[in-house]
Formats: sequence, structure tokens, C-alpha cells
Amino acid sequence: MKIKLGTIVKDKVTGLIGVAENRATYLYGCDRYWLQPQIKEDGTVPDGLMVDEPQLAPVPDRGRVMDAITPPPQTIELGSTVHDPIKDMTGTATGRAVYLNGCSRILVEPKQNTDGNLVSWWCDEQQLTTRRSWFGGEKKSVDQPAELRRTGGPARSSSKY
Repeated sequence: MKIKLGTIVKDKVTGLIGVAENRATYLYGCDRYWLQPQIKEDGTVPDGLMVDEPQLAPVPDRGRVMDAITPPPQTIELGSTVHDPIKDMTGTATGRAVYLNGCSRILVEPKQNTDGNLVSWWCDEQQLTTRRSWFGGEKKSVDQPAELRRTGGPARSSSKY
């Protein structure tokens, strides 16, 4: 069940109620939402937490606090090799988060690191560039197809066996 950003939801495990503020999709693993509780009566802002999608349920009669701004089109395909020109590092795009305010960020797992500490990082999707493929051309990212198109299976063998 895909939850619309801005919806007030409840974590079935902890009982925490808050706003679905962002949705992160990962190359491997389940989709997760950042759950941000609303401000307390004393004026403090409570800490939010990341929750797996199956643990969340919309709170009846609470609706949405706001409509999400339409995020930019996906330009980085998960699993592709990307380069961050600010960090001057290359890695694999393994996650994409879309936020209530319309921005999108990519989780990058590094391929190399000069100090031996391989630490992943999130950065704006527009900041990244894709690297050249083995054949010398640019890797082109495409939007996810609306529905999977089947090819009809393997071709018949020319052998009689």
C-alpha cells in the first residue's frame, strides 16, 4: 500500500502518530517512510523515525496536513553508477527518497574511498551525473515502465532436440 506523503499515519509497532514526510525506495529492501510527529504542547519538536511501509496505517478522520509537491522526474536509475562532483566520488545509486516539499535525493554506496572508510551518503538527485558504460556511451536512465511488457519467452532452438 503506497501512502500519500502528507498523510497522518500510525506506526503499528510503536504506536507513534505523525506525518509521512518522505518515502525512500531502495534497490534491495522494502520501502520506508520518515514519520514526523507534530509539535508537542510545550512547543518542542519530537524526533521522528524511519518506518517500514507495511507497519504504517493511515489514521482515520485525520486526513492529510498538506498535499505533496510534485517531485522532479527520476533521472538516476537505481543500480546505476553515479558520480558526485562535490565529493569527487563514484558509487552505486541504491536508494531514492522523495520528500513532501518535492525534492528528491539519492543514496550512494561508494566504490572507492581514500581513507578506507566506506560510508554511504545522500545527495540531491540533480547533483549526480551518470558514468560512461563499458561501450563508451552515456548510461541513460529511464522512468519505470507503467506495466511490465513480456517478450513471449525464449526463441525456439534450431536444433530438433
